[in-house]
Amino acid sequence: MSIQAQDATSFLNSPLTASALCVLTVFLSLAWSATPSTAPDLPGPRGWPIVGSLFQRGCDPAETYRQWSKIYGPVFRVRLGYKWVIVINSADSVEELLVSSEYALLGNASRRAITLGTSPYDDLIKGKRRLAIASVSPAISRLYEPVIERAVQYFVRSFNTASTTGGPVDPAPLFVDGSAVLNLTVICGASVDHASTLLRDSPYPMKRLGQIRNINGHLRDYLPFLRALPDGKIFKEAVTVAKYRSVRLSELLDKIKLLYHEGSAPPCAVITILKETREDISEQSLTSFANTMVSSGLDSHLPNTLLWGLGVLAARKDVQDKAYDSILRQNKLGDSMNFDRDNYLFAFVKEVGRYFNTFRLGLARETIGKDIVWRGHFIPQGTTVLCNTHAINRAMHFVHKELYAIYEQILLSWSLAIHDGEREFDAIKGCADGFDFNQAPKNYRITLTVRDQQKLDAYLNTQF
Repeated sequence: MSIQAQDATSFLNSPLTASALCVLTVFLSLAWSATPSTAPDLPGPRGWPIVGSLFQRGCDPAETYRQWSKIYGPVFRVRLGYKWVIVINSADSVEELLVSSEYALLGNASRRAITLGTSPYDDLIKGKRRLAIASVSPAISRLYEPVIERAVQYFVRSFNTASTTGGPVDPAPLFVDGSAVLNLTVICGASVDHASTLLRDSPYPMKRLGQIRNINGHLRDYLPFLRALPDGKIFKEAVTVAKYRSVRLSELLDKIKLLYHEGSAPPCAVITILKETREDISEQSLTSFANTMVSSGLDSHLPNTLLWGLGVLAARKDVQDKAYDSILRQNKLGDSMNFDRDNYLFAFVKEVGRYFNTFRLGLARETIGKDIVWRGHFIPQGTTVLCNTHAINRAMHFVHKELYAIYEQILLSWSLAIHDGEREFDAIKGCADGFDFNQAPKNYRITLTVRDQQKLDAYLNTQF
């Protein structure tokens, strides 16, 4: 054998060569598994091999997307691992792509992930959407006003108890607890007393579900090879919480259905659904609907919105005074919940929902049924679509009434001031964690000064 052949054989048999081949094989396998399908014909940032722009989004993806829209336009593409994603950053583009029947962007984003909003767009999802719309229509929601009043009283009582120590009050846990009570009473018909204790023995915080299903940070959605790794501790905790919540809600649903058949059920969304469908609804559909509707109170959307607004009211004495004066004027007119009149507090509630949008990125959607061409740009079937509501600053709807009622009674009961913590409440710089799916402000504490103790006591003793 020639010296050259011996050298070649020795090189091929060396441990270094074997290691290099293993590394190359792994790299090619990862690259293949993370290679996206046909790319949308849109501008966008250049990413890295395998991961794309997954780690270029910074600590606040919604804000990064907003900045990128200034470079690439209101609709651009970005590669996240093995997926091509279209990000929509303007209201006009949302109207065209998500609302117009010309385009098929109704599907949820994936069948292979546990992230929020990735359930297949099947009959169950379609049914839940129809039921949700029916249960919160303006005509129906008026039936819930007495229920909302009782839940709001629970909020005020919680603040009153916390303020009796004379020290500063942290509103975050009070809003989390009160929002759970509000949702369980309005959606599932629980009494305030029952709702306030129903989830107290949860083995882990309810926010575990939101953390593990965060559309921003779940890397397994974008890098399939990571799914081969063992599940982390937080995933196991989230599964435990999901099972716990489903059991509790099932017990609650069984009770409310029994009351419905007896003719003594209180008004709530579940009762509306039973009447709407004439009970022709499966157990799975009803439980799934209740889980979806209640989750906004348990997974931080409502409490975070309340936190942003209360922080502004406490930090801005001029805004607080105008809102308080508006409440007094509305009460003199005899209808504080009439939003058609000039109402400063209601305008404030809508602006809080717009400017401090807690869902900064809407749930992922997916082009279904066919490839589409939008303004001359080709978008293949199966492309994931994200709506950047942080950039669009869209407003909310049904939740306005609940927010208004809570702020109204808090302002009627106390004068607010920031004690320590966050004071600026900037929608971009003031987020506790820009990577969270549901945005909360940085921590702060407030001081409460009672306006009229006799009126407060009378309100707390009122039977709604």
